[in-house]
Parts: sequence; C-alpha cells; structure tokens
Amino acid sequence: MKTLQAYERVMSILVKQFFRRQLKPGDKLPSERQLVKDIPVDRASLRIALKHLEMMNVLTIRQGDGIYVRDYLKSASLDFLRMLFLPTDKPDDEWLVDPYTMDEIWEFWVFFLPEMLKLAAKRIAPREFKTIMDIFDEELTNLHDRNYLIELELKAQETIAEIGNNIVAILITHTCRPLLKKMIEIFYSSPDEERIKKHIEMKKNLMRSSMTLGTSDKLLIIEQYRGLLDNHRVTLRKLLFRDSDKEVKINDKMLVSSALM
Repeated sequence: MKTLQAYERVMSILVKQFFRRQLKPGDKLPSERQLVKDIPVDRASLRIALKHLEMMNVLTIRQGDGIYVRDYLKSASLDFLRMLFLPTDKPDDEWLVDPYTMDEIWEFWVFFLPEMLKLAAKRIAPREFKTIMDIFDEELTNLHDRNYLIELELKAQETIAEIGNNIVAILITHTCRPLLKKMIEIFYSSPDEERIKKHIEMKKNLMRSSMTLGTSDKLLIIEQYRGLLDNHRVTLRKLLFRDSDKEVKINDKMLVSSALM
C-alpha cells in the first residue's frame, strides 16, 4: 500500500470532512496556525494541500480574507471522489463513504464497463485477445485467493480500457482505480465462489465473441454482461446495507426503550 505524503494526508482528511458535511459549503476554514495544530502537519505541506484542493474546485482561497469551502456536488471533479478511498489510519473494514455512495458508484460502473467493452470489441487484436484471456484463466485458477483476484480484476479492466484505445476511457479507469478496488473488495467479500466463477466465465465468453461473432451478436452478449453486473449490484446492496439495517434496528430499540422509561 502506498504511503501518503504529508500534503496528501491533509487533502484526504479535509476531503472527508467536506464529504461528511463537517465542513459545509460557505464555511471558512480555520487559520493555517490552527490547522497545523489540528491535523497535525507542517505549514509547507498544508499550503500544498490547500492549493491542490483549490485546483480541485472544492476550496476558494481569498487573499487577505481566508479560505472557504465550495459545494463539491456543484464544482468538484472525479479526483474528489478518488480522495475518499486513499489509505487512512482507520481500520480497513471501516467504510470511508456511506453505502448509498458506494451503490451510486457501482451504478455508474454497470453503465461504463460495458461501454468500454464495446470499444475493445471493435479494436481487439489476436495478441491482445490472448493477454486478456490469460488474465481470466489465472483468475479461474486462483478463486481461493481473494486478494490476488482483486488485483487480477483491476488488471483486466485496465487492459480492456487500453485495448479500447480511447483516452477518456483510459483516464477515467485510472482515476477510478481506488473506487474500483473498493467495489471489487466488497464483491469478493462474499464466500460464493460459484458466483465469482460465473462472472469470470461470462467475461471469457465476451472476449471470444469479440473475435468470432458479428457486431450485433457482440452487442447482445455485452448487454447480457451488463445484466450480470446489475445482478452483482443487487448482491452488493445486501452487503452494503446489511450493517445499515442493523444500525437502524439498534437505534429503533433505543428509541422504544427511551419511550418506555
């Protein structure tokens, strides 16, 4: 795991405060002197972090006045979302964003990944076909090793983006890598190896179709794969919202107990 530089750690901390609305749009940040005490960090790293956040359109720096929080929903880029998944001092099993956001990210990927596959299916060469099939075969022989499967799945998606040879798709894939990794980790946290195996075999069928079938048949199989991804989203929702349901039930019990006292 990459060790964050001091300024990246500051950015990660502040972005999470923006996301959780601990610092709201229009809020003025504390002074630099206070921030270096609160985080803590050296002033040079703090200033680098603040400048990066200004470039990400989540802060406005007003010389002689102060630094103000902008509404990330109206101004931020994908980099803002990527920052939410940078390593932190928190336990690995603690969500860095809420389940609703994770579900929205997966919803986007159900749309985006099949579109990347369509690009790749148009342009794939025989040697590229072998490269991606080798990755899938390696996945099938390592179903028991979830950590390795996660890395292979990331590698496969990045390879598909490269085969598609569309600069926007490639850059989005790179930007979304921390998000993708978190989604894949959640999916592979399920003990159902048969579901994972089916997913991999479907990917292999997709790649075969790109080399052997006509355009309309390729598109049909890709849409079938989109349906499989959507089914995975349903499974992930059960995992994501399971703990949320437990929390709601606990809170409900506490309310009932308070009412009876």
